[in-house]
Amino acid sequence: MANPWKFLDHWADKNVHATAYDDEATAKGLAAQCLEAATEVGLSAAAVVKAAGGNLVSFLLDRLNSAADREVDRLSSKHD
Repeated sequence: MANPWKFLDHWADKNVHATAYDDEATAKGLAAQCLEAATEVGLSAAAVVKAAGGNLVSFLLDRLNSAADREVDRLSSKHD
């Protein structure tokens, strides 16, 4: 069985991209996609949610917000 923490970190790095801040609809969609991908590699939904700290949507929302912050930084550095 795959390591749920490594799976989640790798999956989020690959699939989470900058959107608007606090884009909960995207976070919910990503959570569903993530759980589907986890099932395909033999991980249970419970293991992935536990790896996310108990709330997969919140975990992914944090990742989305971080991606948005990085994009803002990238765009602002172009204008310096």
